[in-house]
Amino acid sequence: MKIARFRAGRRAAFGVVQGNEIVETRGSIYSRFRLTDNRFALADVTLLPPTEPSAIWGPGVNFPDRVDAAASLRGEPSLPGLKFPEPWQKGRNSLTGPGNPIIIPKDSDGEVHFEGEVVAVIGKQCRRVAPDQAGRYILGYTCGNDVSERTWQKEDRTLWRAKGSDTFSPVGPWIETDVDPQQLELLVKLNGQEMSRSKTSSMIFPFSGIVSYISQHATLYPGDLVFSGGSGVSRPMKPGDLVEVEVPGIGILSNPVTAEFDSSGE
Repeated sequence: MKIARFRAGRRAAFGVVQGNEIVETRGSIYSRFRLTDNRFALADVTLLPPTEPSAIWGPGVNFPDRVDAAASLRGEPSLPGLKFPEPWQKGRNSLTGPGNPIIIPKDSDGEVHFEGEVVAVIGKQCRRVAPDQAGRYILGYTCGNDVSERTWQKEDRTLWRAKGSDTFSPVGPWIETDVDPQQLELLVKLNGQEMSRSKTSSMIFPFSGIVSYISQHATLYPGDLVFSGGSGVSRPMKPGDLVEVEVPGIGILSNPVTAEFDSSGE
C-alpha cells in the first residue's frame, strides 16, 4: 500500500495511491483508517512530505564503500571498526517534499552534495525495543536525499548546518508499506544520468538495528524518519540541476536545485 500526504486546494490530507489517483483517508495512518469517496487525480494534487516528523535521524556511516570517504571528511586515514550506528539528527526545518527545490545557501562554497537513501517511517511510539522487534514499529519506507554541504561538514564541529540547512532533507513521494527493507535497490540520477546504484542488503546496520539502537536512548514517535545512510561517491549539485532518487517498488523522489537569493534579488 502506498500512503501519501497531499494538498488539494488549501487542504492537506492523507490518501492511498491507486494507479493515477489518490483516495483520501479518514482516521490515523498510524492506527486505523478507512478510504473515503474523495478521489483526486495525482496530477491535480501537490504531494507533500509523507509525514510531519518530530525528528529526522541519520545512522552515520552505514555502507562499506563510504568508510574511506567518511574518514577523509574527518581528516583521518581510516575509521575504526563500526560496532554500532552513530545516529544524529537533521533539523525539522530541513524537511521538504517531492518536486520542491533544494536550495543552495548563498554562503556555500559550492560543495552541496546529494546522497540518495531509503528512509524508514516510524509507525508506533518506540522505546527500548530489541532489533528483532523493531520492524513492528515501522510503518513503511520512502525515498530520501541527505543533502550535505561538504565544506561545512569538514569545518564545523557539528552537522547542524552541513546537513540541517533548509531544504536539505527531501523525502517522498509516499510511504510504501509492503516491501522488504533489506532487499531494495537504490538509484540516484543527476540530470537523467545515473550517478550511483546500490542495494540495502549492503547496509552495515539494517533498519531494525538502527531503530533499535536509537530507541535505547531516545523515544521514536509515529511519523519520525530514519535514513539508511548513503552509498557510493557523492557529488556536488548546482542550480539548474535535477536530482532523482529512485527505489524500485517504492517510487521516485525528484527535486530541482536552485540558488538562494538575498532580499535584493542578487
